[in-house]
Amino acid sequence: MPEHKQVIAPSSPAAIRLAQLAGFNADLGLARTSLTIASHYAESQDPTELSLVRTLVVEATVAYGRCFTKSYVRPILSTIITVPSEYTAEHQNLLRLRHGTVAHSESNLTPTYSVAVLERDEVTGNVHAAQALAMTVHFSFSGEAIQLFIDLVRVVKEMLLVEIENAKAELIDELNASADLNALWDEGVLPQMEPISLDEWDVHTRRPEYPESGVIPIVVNPARTFLMPSTGDLYNRKGDEA
Repeated sequence: MPEHKQVIAPSSPAAIRLAQLAGFNADLGLARTSLTIASHYAESQDPTELSLVRTLVVEATVAYGRCFTKSYVRPILSTIITVPSEYTAEHQNLLRLRHGTVAHSESNLTPTYSVAVLERDEVTGNVHAAQALAMTVHFSFSGEAIQLFIDLVRVVKEMLLVEIENAKAELIDELNASADLNALWDEGVLPQMEPISLDEWDVHTRRPEYPESGVIPIVVNPARTFLMPSTGDLYNRKGDEA
């Protein structure tokens, strides 16, 4: 029975392409998971659960929007796949939500009002301002609207998975044709997480087009980092081996 070992593939056009596509897939997977959970609470009457819906939709919007906005480390997903015309409206709405409401404070879906608490004397009828408050209106969505977004993400993800399977085959062919696989077997590694202190944690970083190191700095407490396959579909468990 043959032995198996997982290692980071050396940088090459095929390896970079697969990594970029898998990054898109990870974002779309996050968007779909968040929207699916949100759909279960969308019709709730509980204020806490309704607040959770908004939080999950925001997370999904950010994740989906990352795939279709400019990046220094990967192309825009629309240069790789074309969103079907029957989903164009949902696609544009989700991006508008990201650009105008989630990432910026320009939308009338989240207005903030100054509110005066007025008090009237029962005897004299005089009115005066007793308190000054403010309230912000937060947007939410019906289950029907969220389902439209779920359907959009599902279709885009399915199209992406086709590209990923092609990229996998391309990388395998490239490795078998040109790489020193014996050396890669002996020296290759998987990503290694390296604990650092919170003082050393730098959030203002930009990764290269393809990782230059297998070392990932993490803050052990309170943050956690984990490795997760990102070339398959967690909803059908096909092709999720790595």
